[in-house]
Amino acid sequence: MSGFKKYYQAPLPAIIAVIIVYFWQGMGHFVMHQMQHAWFPGHDLMAAFWIGVAGLVMVYVGRNKSENAATLLGFGGGSLIWLSWIEFSFVWVARELEVAPASWGAKPTLPEYRVMLSSIGVMFATLVFFFFNRDTRCNAFMWLHRHLRLDLGEKTSAISRNVASIVAMETIYVTWFFYIYLLTIYNPDIFGTDHWVTFASCIMFGVWALYLIQRLWWFQRMAPALRYAIPTAIIAWNVNEILEKWGHLDEIWVKPSEYALELSLVTAALVTVVVLAIVSPARRIVVRDETSTP
Repeated sequence: MSGFKKYYQAPLPAIIAVIIVYFWQGMGHFVMHQMQHAWFPGHDLMAAFWIGVAGLVMVYVGRNKSENAATLLGFGGGSLIWLSWIEFSFVWVARELEVAPASWGAKPTLPEYRVMLSSIGVMFATLVFFFFNRDTRCNAFMWLHRHLRLDLGEKTSAISRNVASIVAMETIYVTWFFYIYLLTIYNPDIFGTDHWVTFASCIMFGVWALYLIQRLWWFQRMAPALRYAIPTAIIAWNVNEILEKWGHLDEIWVKPSEYALELSLVTAALVTVVVLAIVSPARRIVVRDETSTP
């Protein structure tokens, strides 16, 4: 194992982390579709409740684990909580109110996502707490703090942080924020899918993702790489989402009968990189040249 771990040098942690977060975005769509139409038809809300419980347990278990384990459990738990408790709460409300899908672009906007737009006020109101938190390690928030000259006080020690909980909340809020952003620009009463703002957003997301990836490229440890990859891969995924809205890409995630091979390959790749992340070394591995003199 020690011989295997020596390969965990940059850019391997970055590649593994981006693949995990990026492909999970698509697999989340697949799981949600299958829950509604194949696995639990008629009982998807109850299934979502228990999946959310599983996500909560993962975050709880990760509270006192090593940094690697806590980061993975936090991302996994936060992803399941978003997929189940949050997304299916919008599904439930959409059904109760009999909300119809909207023809925004080539890919219809499902009723639950139209309902999700109603959460925009709650999202920004609760983000105020995180924005003014002096202990935040969010690069975007810290950048704004510096440029707005906000003095929030000295940060406390990072040793006592609950990494799993922080990563879970980061996963939920980053996902939530960009859903709201995309739904807002897709809405024809605001901009619309063919508006220049949508085109500019697609370019912005692509450039932004490339910038973040080149920074992530040099990360040496898995846990920090995965935490940085959460916003990086989700921003990159937004390009995919917009291209689907324009009809340039097919949404393979909700068509398992047509794209069984592709989905199988993605699943295998996702499982492989998760295993690699689990067995990754907790500390940076320094490869020394044994032929050099001490």
